[in-house]
Amino acid sequence: MGFTIPQIQETDSWGPSADAVDADKALTYAPFTRSDKFGRAADWNQTGYAKFGGNRYSSGQGGASTVFNFFANDDDAEFSLVDNKPAPRTRFGAKRFQQRNFMRRDQTAFVGGDVGQGATRERARQQRMQSKKSQQWNTWAYNRNRDVVTYTSSVDIRPEWSVLDQMQLSELTKARFPVDKDFAHKDLEQRGALRWFDKSFDRVTPKLERDLVRPKSSSYHTTTSDDPTLMRLAEEGKGTVFATDQMVAAIMCAARSVYGWDLVVTKRDGKLIFDKRDEGAFDLLTVSETAQDAITDDKENINGVPQLSRESTAANDAYAQQVLGDEPPVRLGEADELAQGSVPSAYKYRAWRLSDAITLVARCELNGVTETKGANATLCVKALTEFDSKVTGMDWRSKIETQRGAVIATELKNNANKLAKWTCCALLAGADIMKLGFVSRAHPKDPANHVILNTQSYKPKDFAQQINLTEANMWGVFKAVAETTMKLPDGKYLLVKDPNKPTLRTYEVPEDAFDDGYSKEPLE
Repeated sequence: MGFTIPQIQETDSWGPSADAVDADKALTYAPFTRSDKFGRAADWNQTGYAKFGGNRYSSGQGGASTVFNFFANDDDAEFSLVDNKPAPRTRFGAKRFQQRNFMRRDQTAFVGGDVGQGATRERARQQRMQSKKSQQWNTWAYNRNRDVVTYTSSVDIRPEWSVLDQMQLSELTKARFPVDKDFAHKDLEQRGALRWFDKSFDRVTPKLERDLVRPKSSSYHTTTSDDPTLMRLAEEGKGTVFATDQMVAAIMCAARSVYGWDLVVTKRDGKLIFDKRDEGAFDLLTVSETAQDAITDDKENINGVPQLSRESTAANDAYAQQVLGDEPPVRLGEADELAQGSVPSAYKYRAWRLSDAITLVARCELNGVTETKGANATLCVKALTEFDSKVTGMDWRSKIETQRGAVIATELKNNANKLAKWTCCALLAGADIMKLGFVSRAHPKDPANHVILNTQSYKPKDFAQQINLTEANMWGVFKAVAETTMKLPDGKYLLVKDPNKPTLRTYEVPEDAFDDGYSKEPLE
């Protein structure tokens, strides 16, 4: 038989025409629905019909072919369902409380004006209570870490002394006095001369340290009653309250003090005179008074409060004399009547009017003068003392040059009261610059020999802002204490800071108290 060529039809498209194809015999595709699972696109192994036979993946449309409906057994193992269900909501969620608070605000807002104002005041009261609890918690947490040390009082309280007034130092922190343009000091007199500051001490570093030289003469701060200038100004009626700058600063910074101190107050003819006791320790400087780790009160310990105070006071006086040169001094006024046998200094006698009944007259001390930008600048020269870096937590020799801010921050924490009093004295005297010297022991076990490591300069007003010391609070505290004492009758009183409680007490003492013939032993 020969090969017969089939009939070829001419068409306009690829493939056979639609009329020439039997639709029933043609295999087009397997109908499916959107929910069907697909297997292989094509499989020429006919055994698949028997293997997967039946209608396992057949379409929902009847009579359809299942040729292409192949599915592998291992496909189910690779299939995972994504959990798209919403997260369960908690029963007591934030929205519930927000909705409840919103309803409360709406109720208080629409009930009436009086009720709404009352609710506002109640919310403000709750906020104040919460803030107060937070402050108490912080104070408790700070005091919990501080070792409990009981300090002795600066004066022996005798049983015959009666307490006339008691002030809580926490209340004094809220005292304010408006310091405006009209409030200004008045210079009454100036006495003494100022020596020039040796600028070579500004370049002293731990690598170029200098030995601290013992002074040739000791310093002594004359009390108010022994100052002839102050007593003459009192007789002339220049004021009603008379004191030295150190006494005024101690009262202004009483809330920052931890150790005890005392002042004798004498009232005569409507005038108050603040004095220090001759046998007292008012002039001694404190060391690490406000540190977290309390200093022991052992008198025999070289790192105890009594010996550290004497050591720091001697180092401060020695530094103040060593950094001043021998050039001709700058005279401020008449000769100083208090310079005999003591360190030469200059004093300004100034007056501040706080009220109709209170006008303060204070003797303010200046230590030196330096040239800055072509003008003379007055100085207050003080020295900080390092006794043991392991106790203070800051090694000056390794940190004073690279981390000056950290060093002064540590001193502000450990000696907050001392630095605040120095700043007060500088502000009262109108000093232009504060010179702070950093003096350290030559050896931690040697309290007799010291070296100068560095000197830093600060402006008193800028430094006061840095330690959060405001003039409004300074004068508010002093005015509150002066007004309370001014209400007492004429007599002799003792103002005592409790060494273990933030309390300032006023005792009534006999007229001959603290005199040479006064018995120092308490009466039976």
